[in-house]
Amino acid sequence: MSFQFSKETRGYRLLTDQGIVTIHNATMDLMGQYGVRIFGTEAKKIYEEAGCDVDWESNMVKFRRELVEWAIEVTPGTFTMCGRHPKDDFVLGDGTVSFTSFGTGLQMFDLETGEVRDTDTEDLENFARFCDAIPEINAFTTAVAAQDAPGPLKDFYEAEAIFKNTTKHAILDAENGHNAKAIIDMGIAIAGSLQKLQERPFFTLCMCPNSPLEIHDGASQVIIETAKASLPISILSMGLAGGTTPATLTGTFVVTNAEILAGIVLTQLIHEGNPVIYGSSTTVMDMRKATSPVGAPEHGMFGAMVAQMGKYYDIVTKVGGT
Repeated sequence: MSFQFSKETRGYRLLTDQGIVTIHNATMDLMGQYGVRIFGTEAKKIYEEAGCDVDWESNMVKFRRELVEWAIEVTPGTFTMCGRHPKDDFVLGDGTVSFTSFGTGLQMFDLETGEVRDTDTEDLENFARFCDAIPEINAFTTAVAAQDAPGPLKDFYEAEAIFKNTTKHAILDAENGHNAKAIIDMGIAIAGSLQKLQERPFFTLCMCPNSPLEIHDGASQVIIETAKASLPISILSMGLAGGTTPATLTGTFVVTNAEILAGIVLTQLIHEGNPVIYGSSTTVMDMRKATSPVGAPEHGMFGAMVAQMGKYYDIVTKVGGT
């Protein structure tokens, strides 16, 4: 199977055409020879039935190249991100750049007190209303965490706060399959039926692999529940070069690519043609503070590589920024 190189000449391009092919081939070798650690019994059964080599003791799953490339091929190259009202709709994959808020902050500068404090549900509601009023922001990603909510219920508090305060497309977090299903049920209640929600899905559930090369049980459950409902999902890798992934940018990007593609394979095995966003907020580790600086130049470099890879695969992409 051969993919097509983008004819786009605008923008920041780090990779040559040969570089893109080299990264793809290296990713296929990594996924086929070493694999990705996958947790969750149902997920491993799905992979195994599709011909993957599953080691149930170590949880390592090795992928056939043909299977991965099939999953890339059947993933839509464009789809509409619907708002609750058609006026808020926008298209991914049509060559334009869309914008969303960044997530998920744990602290904020309080304008009233002048102090830095932990975020809560009210903060999230305020951010949602703020972004809802800005026409240049197309979608709302959970901007800050509702840390006043009981731990197991945090996902629900956040989804409710967002649904009540913006009609734009929402990109939501879910910790596990149970929470994903409950948020989907919330969406069904708002839309009126599962069919109406599928016709105009106004939210996307997001899951993040654990770098390096791991999809934890909760994340695999989120993929399964979302794909079963035929709703869009964002698979967003957040590797830290020099920390959780190789120190080199290309080495980190190969790991990032493998993590995302492993999730895309699972999605398409459940529902062929399901909308998926190839996402990344991969950056470098700040060795002095052991933090992930999203404003680092390398963060933008990874974003540029993601955009090029997405065009090569014809899969829509989402990258983090400041």
